[in-house]
Amino acid sequence: MPRDLVNTPLFHITDVENLTGITANGGLLSDQRLVASGGPQVGIGYDHIKQRRMTQTRIPCAGNRFVGEFVPFYFCPRSPMLFVVNKGGTGRPPGCQRTILHLVTSVADAIAVGNAWVYSDGNAGASYPSFYDEIEELDSKLSWPAINERANWSPVRTEKQAEFLVADTYPWNSIHGIGCYEEAVAQRVTGFLQGVQHRPIVTVRRDWYY
Repeated sequence: MPRDLVNTPLFHITDVENLTGITANGGLLSDQRLVASGGPQVGIGYDHIKQRRMTQTRIPCAGNRFVGEFVPFYFCPRSPMLFVVNKGGTGRPPGCQRTILHLVTSVADAIAVGNAWVYSDGNAGASYPSFYDEIEELDSKLSWPAINERANWSPVRTEKQAEFLVADTYPWNSIHGIGCYEEAVAQRVTGFLQGVQHRPIVTVRRDWYY
């Protein structure tokens, strides 16, 4: 049976400080467009990997465009990248996951946006993973046991970091949920959303964090 795309969630992680810019832009921007617009208010990833995604790693099945021209999503919360960021590996202070949000959508929503999309069987910024644009092969091309592994993911780190990539932009009104580390951050997000027309459901999901 084909995978239920409506119930296959996608997760984009960002700092709470970036919500103002995201909503002002109408949604998420690819790294390439973010750089052109002055960059995010608070970056959480490795700068050198972002550069590689924008200038080196290309996607053959998407017109040979760079990975950095796409908005990235993981297929799981509590990603290995979040672990690295929280440990201080990207230059932010250890414990910084408290202010990081999981913006939630689904594969069905992502396809419905209408932009070009692909998915990768590993970290799209690594040494050329395989990319696919056949949605009917989503089950067979990705390692779902690795993606869903929570405790001992180190041996399957590459497979767990599979990504779904949407070209250029991702509209804010296609984000339907926001997962937060703690209630204080959830309250801050809820308060901010009072001034925004589209208001995703805000929840505390401590199990999505380390």
